[in-house]
Amino acid sequence: MSDFGIIGLLDIFGFESFVRNRFEQLCINYCNEKLQQKFTEDIFRSVQEEYEREGIPLDEIKYDDNTDVLDLIEGKTGLLAMLNEECVRPKGADMAFVQKAIDANKKSPCLFENKINRMGFGIHHYAGKVMYDAEGFVDSNQDTLPTDLADAALLSSNEILAKHMNNDSCMNFTSKAPSDEDKKGAPKRAKSNIVAPTVWTKYKGQLMSLLTMLKQTNSRYIRCIKPNKLKKPVIMEHMSAIEQLRCAGVVAAVTLSRSAFPNRLENSVVRFKFWQLWDPDRFPSKATSSMQPAEKASCDCEAILKCALKPLEEINPKTGKPYTIFVVGKTRSYFKMGALEFLESHRSAGLDKYAIKIQAIARGFVTRLKINGSQNDRKNAIFVLQRWVRSMIAKKAAKKEADQMRKEQAKLAAKRQREQEENAWKAQLEAEMEEAEYSAKKEYKKYEDRLAELKEQLAEAKARHKERTEELNDRLESAKNEAEDLKIKLETELKFAAAEPAKLAAAQKTKLEESGKLITFLQKENRKLKSSHDKAKKEYKKSKKLNTNTDGINKNIEKYKQENAKLREDLKARQAFYNAEAQIRLQYQKTLAQILDVFQDNCKDPDLVEDVVCVALECESEAKALLAAAEAAAPDL
Repeated sequence: MSDFGIIGLLDIFGFESFVRNRFEQLCINYCNEKLQQKFTEDIFRSVQEEYEREGIPLDEIKYDDNTDVLDLIEGKTGLLAMLNEECVRPKGADMAFVQKAIDANKKSPCLFENKINRMGFGIHHYAGKVMYDAEGFVDSNQDTLPTDLADAALLSSNEILAKHMNNDSCMNFTSKAPSDEDKKGAPKRAKSNIVAPTVWTKYKGQLMSLLTMLKQTNSRYIRCIKPNKLKKPVIMEHMSAIEQLRCAGVVAAVTLSRSAFPNRLENSVVRFKFWQLWDPDRFPSKATSSMQPAEKASCDCEAILKCALKPLEEINPKTGKPYTIFVVGKTRSYFKMGALEFLESHRSAGLDKYAIKIQAIARGFVTRLKINGSQNDRKNAIFVLQRWVRSMIAKKAAKKEADQMRKEQAKLAAKRQREQEENAWKAQLEAEMEEAEYSAKKEYKKYEDRLAELKEQLAEAKARHKERTEELNDRLESAKNEAEDLKIKLETELKFAAAEPAKLAAAQKTKLEESGKLITFLQKENRKLKSSHDKAKKEYKKSKKLNTNTDGINKNIEKYKQENAKLREDLKARQAFYNAEAQIRLQYQKTLAQILDVFQDNCKDPDLVEDVVCVALECESEAKALLAAAEAAAPDL
C-alpha cells in the first residue's frame, strides 16, 4: 500500500439482537464492537487534532469507550479463551463454557447471568443488552477440516483450490505475526499442529487483518438510518431514528466531540458579540502591535472572557485553582456547559454603560448647539423655519383653494339642479297644456262629427219619407183610375147584357169571378197601401223624433261649445297661475342662491356651508312637493 493508494467501500453487517441469539450473533456483535472502537478512536483523533491545532491541552477530554466489552470477549479469561479451551477439552460442553465464563468474569460490569436459562448469558454491548443462548457454541466454534488436509490442499495442482486454501480467511492465525491484542487474548496452545484453529480464532484473525488495513487509511463513516418501519416516503419516526443513531454510535460520537467543551465560536465572533462585557482597566489585553491579527484576536478574547465569565468561576478544592470554564485557541474559543448561555443572557446588560456614554455625548452635543449655536446651525434652523412657514402657507392656500373649489362645485351642482328642475317643470307644464288643448280639440271634433252624422241621418230619413209618400200616392192614384175604368166597363157590359142576357150570362159570370179576383187583389193592394202608409207614418214620427233629437244635439253642441270656451278660459287661468308660480319660484331660487353665495363667500367653516346647502336643498324639495300637490289638486277646480 506504500506504492499505491486505494479507495475501498466496506459494507459491514450491523448490530444484531434477536429473540434467540446464537454463536453467529456473538461474532457479528464482536465485529461491531471492534469497528465501534475504531470509530471512537477516529472521532477522538479528529477532536485531538483540532485541539492540537488550537493549542488546547488534551487532559480536558474525557470519553467512554467499549474497552470493557472487548476485554470481556477477547481477554485472557474472556469468552474467546473460555470457548477455545472448551473446544480443546475432550467432551467439551456448552454448559461448562457458560459456567467458566461467568465464574471468570463475575466482576465485569458487561456480563450478566440469565436466571431462568442456565445455558444463557448476557452482554451489555455499546448498542444495548443482548441475551445469548450458548446451545451449540462449542460445535459451531470447531473447524472440522484437519490441518494435514489443509496442507495437502495447498499443494494441489488445481489453481482455484490452492488459492482458496491460501487465502487469509483460511490461514492459520498462529502463522501470522502476533499483534498486541493477540498476545493478550490468544491462547498459546493454538501453535500446536495437532489442534486445528477454531472458527472464532480464524474470524478474529480476519477481523484483525481488516482493522490493520483500515488503520492505514483515512476512514469516512456513512450511517444508514431507516426513517420508518412502514417503508413509506416522507415519514420520519423520531424515536426509531434516535435509537438507530444510538446503536450506530453516532450519539456517542457527538457526546465525545462535545465532552470537554460543547460550545465553540470563532474568536472574531466572540470579540464582536461580547466586547461590551469587557473592562479593559481590570482585565487588560496582552495583545501587542507586533502580533498577527489572529494572535491579537486571541489575546482580546482571553481578556474579554476572563472579565465576562468571572461570576461563574468556582475554586477546585483539590488544587485551589478555579475550574476551567473556557479555553481560547488560535482561531476559536471553547466554552464549558452553560458559559455561552451566560454570555448571551448578560450581553444586553453590558450595553448599558455604553448607552449612558452615548447619551452623555448626545446631551453634551445638544447643549453645545443650544449655547454656542454656530452659523450653520442657525442657517439650518432658518431654512427649517422657512420651509415650515412655506409649508404652512402652502397648506393654507391649498386648503383655501380646496374650499373655493368645493364651493364652486356646490354652486354648479345647485345651479345644474335648479336648471334641471326648471326644465322639468316647464316640460311638465307644456305637456299638461298640450294635453288639455288636445283633449278639448278631440272632444270638439267628436261632437262635430256626431252632429254631422245626425244631420246626414235626418236628411236621409226625410228623402226616404218623401220618396215613399210619392210612391204611395202614385200607386193610390193608379188604383183609383183602374177602379174607375172597371166601373165604366161594368156599366157597359151591363148594358150589353141587357140586350143579350142569355148570351152573356156565362161571360158575365166569368167577369164577375174576375172582378171578384180583382177586388181581392185590390183589397190586398189596399192593405199593402195601408201598411205602407202606417210605415210612412212611423217613419214620419221617427223623422219627427230625429228632428227632436237633432234639436237636443244642437243644444248639447251649444252646451259643449260653452264648456269648451269655459275650459279654455280655465286653461288660460291655470297657465297664468303656473307662469306666476314659476316666476315666484325662479325669484325664490335666485334669492336663495344669492343668500347661499353670500354665505359661502363669507363663512370660513366648510362644514357649516355644507350643512346650510343641505338645508336649502331640503327646503327646495319641500317646495316642489307642495307645488306637485297643488298641481294634482288643480284639475278638481
